[in-house]
Amino acid sequence: MSAMSDDAATATGVTPLTWPERRFYLRLGTPALGMALVVTVVSTYLPVLVEQASGPVLVGVLIGAEGFFGIFVPAIIGAWADRTSTRVRDRVPFLLACAAAVVVAMTTVGVVAALGGRSFAVFVGVLVVLYAGYYGFLAPHWSLYPDLVPDEHSGRSRSFEGTLRVIGTGLALVGGGLLLDVWVALPFLAAALVAAVCVGVLITALRSRFDEPVERDESGRSSWQANVALLRDRGIRTMCLCEGLWNFALAALRAFVVLFFTVGLDRSSTFVSTVIFPLVAIGIAVAAPFAGGVADRHGYVRVLVAASAIYAAGMVLPAFTASAWVIVAIPLVAAGAATVMTIPFAVLMRMLPAEGHGAASGLFGFSRGLGSTLGPVVAGVVVVLTADNVFESTEGYASMWLVCSAALLLAVPLMWSLRDDERVR
Repeated sequence: MSAMSDDAATATGVTPLTWPERRFYLRLGTPALGMALVVTVVSTYLPVLVEQASGPVLVGVLIGAEGFFGIFVPAIIGAWADRTSTRVRDRVPFLLACAAAVVVAMTTVGVVAALGGRSFAVFVGVLVVLYAGYYGFLAPHWSLYPDLVPDEHSGRSRSFEGTLRVIGTGLALVGGGLLLDVWVALPFLAAALVAAVCVGVLITALRSRFDEPVERDESGRSSWQANVALLRDRGIRTMCLCEGLWNFALAALRAFVVLFFTVGLDRSSTFVSTVIFPLVAIGIAVAAPFAGGVADRHGYVRVLVAASAIYAAGMVLPAFTASAWVIVAIPLVAAGAATVMTIPFAVLMRMLPAEGHGAASGLFGFSRGLGSTLGPVVAGVVVVLTADNVFESTEGYASMWLVCSAALLLAVPLMWSLRDDERVR
């Protein structure tokens, strides 16, 4: 899972990672696997359970609620952690409390599904707890990277985290449908168990570094004031906008991709899990381990612009054709997606003031949450508007590919505008 080989690192003047560093970065990123598994299982397979009872717009609202919590929870938790943390150990209670909320809520989703619950209203209360815990966990977890990782390792450390995150996403996409066919509760219960184990790995890894100091924010600023101060930096502001667009596309895709195949093309969930999602997994599994290393060597802006353009171009194809040859493009598109999922926070790490790690992590979560909120809702509305005319043959679901592509294309010029920023070139 190395982000780049030692030979390549030496040749480009980047110090190779030692084995203890690799091991620590792997364990530091392990919760990304569990949390990605949880949120992907919920956003991808819960719509299959409630779609007939609620319809595309309410499905979009249900899944988009994830992002709603991302708008304010990371900012609050991140700034709170900055004000109360002087050592690494001070971030641990935030991590444990939020992880517990995720595990309990995910277990409850599985129990409700096993009991035959299919109502939109039944899942709302449970998902409130799940999404609040998920986004509450992200800010203190992300904060550990600028706390503990030197700038020269930022890209490669995030490649470990990104690789684990896409493994979790891939396991959810491929395994979730198979487990769903075995027992309706199984993917949700399995995801809860994996998340708990992954957080345990993180806490074990941090024990030897509990007493390391972190920069405390003693300015007395509120969460809002801390975020406004960060947004005065053009680079941080641009990265947050791009992160919002990337997550707009990702959230819309996760909410409706299974429905596109099962409702729009009348395919089974097993077909999606055994044919489509394995190709996605190949693309992200190849790209994620190397994205950070490539960006360290060739520049973050170039890599993210290229990845966004490839990702956007590939999203257009399924909207207009269901031909088998489109499958060939799936791994390449998935590689682009893996790249924009993996390295953006590494860019932000290079722009941060020493005392604002938690606030910046929260701000990044805010942008992710805003995109994740709007993506499924906008896509759901477009699906309804095109169901009886332009994309009648797929009951409107083909239109979601164009919604995703448009958001990704908007990120390209924004990212390119940072090409002269010495921090990320």
